[in-house]
Amino acid sequence: MPGSQPSEDTKDQIGPFSSNGSRATGYVVGGIEWYRKHFKLDKSETGKTVILKFNGILMNSEVWLNGISVGSHPYGYTPFGFDITPYLNQTGEENVIAVKVNNTGYTARWYSGSGIYRNVHLIITDPVHFSVWGAYITTPEVSIGSADVNLEVTLQNDADVASDAHVSVKIISPGGNVVEETEWQVKIGAKEKYVFSQAVVVKDPLLWSVNSPNLYEAEMTVKDSNGKITDRYVQTFGIRSIEFSAKKGFLLNGEPLLIKGGCVHHDNGLLGSTAIDRAEERRVEIMKANGYNAIRCSHNPPSEAFLNACDRLGILVINEIFDVWEKNKFMPQDTG
Repeated sequence: MPGSQPSEDTKDQIGPFSSNGSRATGYVVGGIEWYRKHFKLDKSETGKTVILKFNGILMNSEVWLNGISVGSHPYGYTPFGFDITPYLNQTGEENVIAVKVNNTGYTARWYSGSGIYRNVHLIITDPVHFSVWGAYITTPEVSIGSADVNLEVTLQNDADVASDAHVSVKIISPGGNVVEETEWQVKIGAKEKYVFSQAVVVKDPLLWSVNSPNLYEAEMTVKDSNGKITDRYVQTFGIRSIEFSAKKGFLLNGEPLLIKGGCVHHDNGLLGSTAIDRAEERRVEIMKANGYNAIRCSHNPPSEAFLNACDRLGILVINEIFDVWEKNKFMPQDTG
């Protein structure tokens, strides 16, 4: 990991491999690591909201900005973020992000890797903006002739005063055409979030399937009372129906489909657990080329890049959160 100091091999430790490790993890052990990032904001970013978003850190991470604790996150496989606006130095002055990662002991029955292994984003936006992961889209009723698309959108106002906002959503087809639009006028209080829902109907939808993975876009825009765009957010989604039947098995868009799946851990072979976008996509391409149409992500949520690749290439996903609920994580044979 970055910052680690080289050490001489011993009888019990050769490079990253230790006799104190586990067979299941290839005798690689974790440890404690620090990361630091220096950055400055320019004048155009004065008064903006700044959000630090991590797609995954393995694990037990703590985050500081300019020596002030911002927050922590224990689980290594889920994304998280912090509003770091209150802790920023003046525009033009240097800021320092410090991240501590504590991945010691037996943390999995497979090779998990360690440290900041997924993408990190610094999101800079106006105070009135869409929340991170602020769009939830479902398609509860789907047919060949039409589909109901339910939008649940979270808008937030980080300013000290209330705001009159205008929100518009365009549904864009796989071919790039606007097929439906909707809009709202929203009065949102200072330091508040506002969740609103809207249903639209898409006529003659192009359905998502494993053979034709059609993807629509919901392009969301918010403007202030002066007509200035303060944020724009695009969420892709597929229009499809799923059903399980005792007689017909699994149905995708009303048609029986034999699920041909495999269980896939999150590492990328010789690249380790780092979730490089192209490597994640290549893994899905290999599965698809070998006849698979489904992947069970064992045993944790995969990266955003992996899920996006599954959407684009036509792969069904069983997205696990944990694989252990009541029993112990490790059995004696796992740690010997």
